[in-house]
This record gives sequence, C-alpha cells and structure tokens, in this order.
Amino acid sequence: MMGIKFNKITAMFTILIISVTACASIDGTAHDLSAVPGGNKCSFCHTPHGALPGTALWNRELSKAVYKIYQSSSTDAEIGQPTGSSKLCLSCHDGTIAMNSTFDNPGGTSYIQGRGKNLGTDLSDDHPISFYYSPSISAKDFQIKPAHSLPEQLKLDKNEEVQCTTCHDPHEDKFGKMLLMSNQRSQLCLSCHDLDGWRESVHSNSAAMVTATTDTYLRGTGFNTVEANGCLNCHRLHSAGRGEYLLHFADTEDNCLNCHDGTVASTDLTIPLKKVSRHDVRGYDEGIHEPFENSSSMKAHVECSDCHNPHAIRSGSVGSSVMSGPMWKVSGVTDAGTDTTQAANDYNVCFKCHASNPNRTDSAITRQITQTNTLMEFGYSAISRHPIITVGKNKHVPSLKIPLTVNSTITCTDCHNSDPASAVKGPHGSIYRPLLKYNYETQDFTGESEFAYRLCYECHSRDSILDDQSFPFHSEHLEHEVPCSACHDAHGVDSAQGNQINNTHLMNFDINIVQQNPDTGKREFVDMGTYKGKCSLLCHEIKHTERTY
Repeated sequence: MMGIKFNKITAMFTILIISVTACASIDGTAHDLSAVPGGNKCSFCHTPHGALPGTALWNRELSKAVYKIYQSSSTDAEIGQPTGSSKLCLSCHDGTIAMNSTFDNPGGTSYIQGRGKNLGTDLSDDHPISFYYSPSISAKDFQIKPAHSLPEQLKLDKNEEVQCTTCHDPHEDKFGKMLLMSNQRSQLCLSCHDLDGWRESVHSNSAAMVTATTDTYLRGTGFNTVEANGCLNCHRLHSAGRGEYLLHFADTEDNCLNCHDGTVASTDLTIPLKKVSRHDVRGYDEGIHEPFENSSSMKAHVECSDCHNPHAIRSGSVGSSVMSGPMWKVSGVTDAGTDTTQAANDYNVCFKCHASNPNRTDSAITRQITQTNTLMEFGYSAISRHPIITVGKNKHVPSLKIPLTVNSTITCTDCHNSDPASAVKGPHGSIYRPLLKYNYETQDFTGESEFAYRLCYECHSRDSILDDQSFPFHSEHLEHEVPCSACHDAHGVDSAQGNQINNTHLMNFDINIVQQNPDTGKREFVDMGTYKGKCSLLCHEIKHTERTY
C-alpha cells in the first residue's frame, strides 16, 4: 500500500513540476493570457478540478462546429473533421467560443482577433490536420517522407495522426509562431516534405532580400531573404489566399509576381506579360491548372507553373544542352505524344498546350494544309520541318549561318521569345506576333528588308538568300514583295497530310496569297531533286504554268 501511495504522490509531483515548467516557459508568448481579466496564464486552458474528461485537465467546452476541411488534388491523405488535441486548440482558435469562456467562467466575451489567429470554421485554407500519417502516403508520393523519419521534435498523436501539436508547442515560443523547431530555410516543412530538386533550386538558395515584397506576411516572418524564408515565400500555412495549394494569393500568378515584379527578383516580369503578344497568365479563369492535368483534355489556360516548377527551378542548362534550368522538372508531353511528369527537353513542355490539346492556338495564316499540332509538324516522320525534335530533312541549306549546319537542332525559344527590348528572356511577352523574338512579316506586298524578316535572317544569311544560292528566284519573289510565309510553313508539314513531292523545303502555300492556276487548276510545288523543281499556281496575277528551275 505504501508503494502504491508513493507512486501516486510521485505522479502528482511530476505533474506539478511539468505544470510549473510550462507556466514559466509560456511567459510573454501569445498564449500568456495573464493580462486578460478573469484568469491567469494557465486557467484559460487548464483547471485542476472539473476538467473535460479524458483530457490534460482541459478547462473548456469543445466547439460544436462542423468544419469545412482542407481538400486538394495534391494530397493523398484522407482528411476528416478535427480530432484529438486539434479540437482543444480549436476551442479557442475557431472563433466560436470566447477564449475566457471556461468551466470556471462560462459565457465569456473575449475573442481571439486577427488573421491566422482566429482560423474560423473554414479550415480549407489551412494546413491539413487530424489525418493518419500512413505509410501509404509516402508510398504514393515520393515527395512525402515516411512517418518514421520525422525528427524527434515533431510527434504524431497516439493514433499516429498529424495534429496542431505536431508543429506547435502551446507552452513555449522559442522559434516564433509557437513552433517546435526553427523553420528557417524550411527546416520544419522539409521534415515531412522532400521536394524533388528543392535543395539545388534557385528559390532555395537565393540571397535576394524580401523586405520590399508587397506581402506583409512575408515581411513579418523574421527572415529577410528568399533563402531563409524557403517555402514561406509562396506558401502560407494558415488562412492562405488560395486554400488547396496554401498559396499566399488567390490568383495563382500573383504568388510569382509578388517577387518577380522587380521588387525582390532582379527582373520585372510584369512588363513583358503586358505586351501585345504574350503568355497571358491573367487571361484565364482561376482554378483551372492542376498539377497532374491531362494535356489532351485540359481546358485552355496558362499559368507560370505550366512552364516552371518553383520547387526545382535553376539557372543555366541542366540535364542536357536543350533543357533549360528555368523549366527543370516540369511536366510535358514526350516525343511519342504521352504525358510525362518530367520533360526531357524544353519543347516537351510546349507540347502540353501546342500538341494534341484541343484548345491549341490556330494559325493566323490560312494554309493549303492546315495543322496546328506542333508535335506532328516537328515529328520524326514529318515531310519537312524546322529541326526542333531532330535534325531537318533537307541536307542542302547553303544559307545557314555558322555555327549552324544541317545537323543542328534549335529550340522553340530561338523563335518564340521575349523581344530584345525585354530584360527577361523566355516566351513571356513580345511586341511581335505570335510571341516572336524578332519581326517576321507575313502580310502580302511586304517590301524586303533586314527588319521585315529579321527572324529568318537570324539563322539564314540574307546575302545568301538574295544571291539565290538555294533557289534561283528568291530575290525575284522578295523584290515583288512576296513574303517568305507565302510559300514556307515555318514549323513543318506532317507526313499524314503532305508528301515528298509537294511539301519538301517547308512548302505549304498561304492560300490567301497563292491562288490556283486558272489554266491548270493547280496550286502546287513539285520537288524534282536537289535545287530543282517546278510550280503551277497564280500569285500577284502572275501565272506559273509548270514553271521549272
């Protein structure tokens, strides 16, 4: 009996020591409510008598609210109504019960104020809680660490569920925001989330100062650089502007342009994104983009994250000479036309919208053969193509400028890019349609000049073209103000529509300029071998009847 009594007394002293320690460490924290009339720093949560059964001497009724819970296509967790210790936290933080309303003092009137403190009953914009951190979560998503690898500071409850107390210590504020460990450089976040490519990414290692950002929350984290803020640069764990991804702002692009408007990042993306031809990130309804969307059925849209993975973005080139760091680890469409979570080349990213997607952009030129699927135009079986996926078909191109050869490949951004006046590279916005790096006239009766066809002349020597080195009538056509696009389709001609006789050399007539020959009824080019061919057509009222060269 004495042993039993001693154990009870020991337990009481243990509880007393823990309580005294907790009270000491809570001094000066957000949970130090000693200045609130009617209680002390412990009494608003705990009572030695008449506590809520089955709790740590809890002094409060639990909220009867039915919560709107977090939902997102990016999570595999099964999230339900709050349970366990999170219910205790929410008895203050959901705003339905006054914080000074306790069993000792029912019917209080003092409520927690301020965004992020009073979470409300809508938890869809807060990091999920009360879910079983099962092995299957990390098995399905390799970017989620197994539960057994969590650091000792972060603990699940007895049911192995994530609760508020997994990240927050209600009695101590050693690391700010009552966190159990420092979140500088996202140490806390990265305890569970193992984002592919993050540690080597620009956003993980940037020394750029965030003091100028328009986001007051970001300025108030206590960390002054992009590197130190880590995940917090884009994500807000409570009361997020865009709930399903816990982003600061509801409009997806604002989470990028908050820094990439020249205030934090060195360049201002808002300038090219306002140009006459652009990837219009503000031009579509919100809520369309999904991380795992199907390229052949998704609705028309463009967001920054369609082309950039903010968790893995780098500078320079990585993986291969044709994969740029800013597009590293972005989803795409393979050369075979299937979706992939990681594109191998820049053009594979472009194919998400410009290949089999039913909402792809129509050409401004009415062609003899109509095709807007760039995968088919650039494909291995194409009759004629600019060398995007692989080298071109024509082995005799004397106009190519050094270092280009007939065995070279180019990228989509060699043609489609911000104009030279922009300080930002990449296809963000241009004064030249359709999102071209340089001017390319397609209007009939355009006078030849270096400016008119600057885009073509970047790769093809103007002198060679005007000297008729590849085609004896190039200069004549240009002098008669026939644009390059009247005969040539800049992307290519698919083998399912074209053939090796009529569509080599990118031949695909603009039918608004090139008419049928009234005598023969033909509008065709015939390839007769190297530097040889004939045309039957009507152009600028000049009849070509089996005209050979």
